[in-house]
Amino acid sequence: MRASAAIIFFCLLLWIMETLQPITTVLLVSLLIAYILDPLVTRLESLHIRRSISSLGIIVAVLVFFTLLLLGLLPALIRELSDFGQRAPRYIKELTQFLLVVAERFEIQVPQDWNQMSQFLMEKARTISPNVAAPLKALISSLFKSVFSVVGTVVHVVLVPIIAYYLLVEFQDIRSSISDLIPPYVREPVMGKLQEIDKVLSAFVRGQLTIALILAVLYSVGFLIIGIDLALVLGILSGLLWIVPYLGTLFALVSGSAMAIAKYGDFVHVLYVVGWVCIVQLTEAYLLTPKIVGKAVGLHPVVYILALIVGANLFGFIGLLIAIPLTAIAKVFLGSLINMYRSSYLFIDSPRRGSEKESDRP
Repeated sequence: MRASAAIIFFCLLLWIMETLQPITTVLLVSLLIAYILDPLVTRLESLHIRRSISSLGIIVAVLVFFTLLLLGLLPALIRELSDFGQRAPRYIKELTQFLLVVAERFEIQVPQDWNQMSQFLMEKARTISPNVAAPLKALISSLFKSVFSVVGTVVHVVLVPIIAYYLLVEFQDIRSSISDLIPPYVREPVMGKLQEIDKVLSAFVRGQLTIALILAVLYSVGFLIIGIDLALVLGILSGLLWIVPYLGTLFALVSGSAMAIAKYGDFVHVLYVVGWVCIVQLTEAYLLTPKIVGKAVGLHPVVYILALIVGANLFGFIGLLIAIPLTAIAKVFLGSLINMYRSSYLFIDSPRRGSEKESDRP
């Protein structure tokens, strides 16, 4: 009965979160920020600094840091994009010639000039136009709708640090309230499991974000030294996309190699890019992850990817936000179930031993 009630409550909660997706997103992002910053606030509180003051100071410091970082990077990013826009036609021409040479070497039939290419594209467009019309109309409609939601998005962005501040101030009280709601006869084992979940989740979330920022710096520095265009843009994106396993590495390899071929037209600089990506990944695997995340508390990349895919398919963006916490919870409870199984008679007692016990009975 209790299990059925818990399942019904959980399904109802997910339905409410999906129905109120904009509000739920703001709350979850604010809660994530408060969760990440809570250890720092707790440490300042131990130094006899009021929690409200330390929470406000940390929120303001984080906002100032990211604002200064954005203001410092934005001119460089705009300059890189502008320079790349001027060079783009030449790069496209060089890449086209490179692909034609490769196609000719492997005897692949492709259009040899712009007239043939335009005719080829027109023929393809006629064949796919009926299938593209409806999605294109839907895309245009969604764009118009999104224009009207810009104000709402700005309001939500402004609300995030405000809600995060109040959650950060009341974070310990929220934990105590949750503890008080647990029945006394199961409070101790449940709180023990919640502490295990917090250990896994905090190490994973804070560690992943820290490593992603470090990798963004490493990729950017390496691409700048190699001299490819959009070095900062590609480096930052490669580091941030590392949060999704293998995606950041793949993006760094493909985009960096394409930029190296477009600018230099040789494979030497491509090897530089590949070599630097390998160095960064070895640094992450053998230095950053063991030191920051720890091998014992991390989630396996395959499990991580599957959790994100399942969460996104079931509940959209809300699913992406709750996929990792639910996976951490599942990992802890799965470990408990395995330990229970190993200590049960199903694992310990052999069939022969069980038959001997039966035969010993009078």
